[in-house]
Amino acid sequence: MTQTLLVPTAEDIRANATFDALMWGLARPGLVQTLAFPGMLALAESLLDRECTFFCCDEALKEGIAATGAQAVPIAEAEYVFISLENGLQFSDLSDLLVGNLLYPDASATIFAPAVIGGATGSGTRLRLSGPGVNGSLDIAIGGVDPSFWALRSKAARYPLGWDLYLTDGDRLVGFPRSTEIEVL
Repeated sequence: MTQTLLVPTAEDIRANATFDALMWGLARPGLVQTLAFPGMLALAESLLDRECTFFCCDEALKEGIAATGAQAVPIAEAEYVFISLENGLQFSDLSDLLVGNLLYPDASATIFAPAVIGGATGSGTRLRLSGPGVNGSLDIAIGGVDPSFWALRSKAARYPLGWDLYLTDGDRLVGFPRSTEIEVL
């Protein structure tokens, strides 16, 4: 009897490495993860399929995400949201994002946005993180995100309800699960 060995393709390897960084990003909030394959499309390809809905402002990225089979929908219906959180964003749209419900808290949105990840001593809005996955507290500086976003997130994050958030900076990624308390310093 012979056995067939399945060898992972380059796409499989990329998706697995990216998925691993995404999971560690939420397991250890605020700790920078290195993406072997940077870019929002790599993140989308590792998570989205035909059963997922998404919203994306960038038309080129939207086309790439649609190739996963995921369905583009209005922001209020999207499970995965790819947007910029810089100055000038209409945050009123974010107040309509899915936050889940008490029976299905996972029926919420996950936000992906570019940012400038500065670490503990970098420039940008200084944040103090605490909660599950954070040993005591952790300070981090995030630029490229409108400071008013953090107040909106605080209102939406009523654990177990709220949004999970990923910020990317080139090949760097940081995750903020809805259970993470974020204090603006």
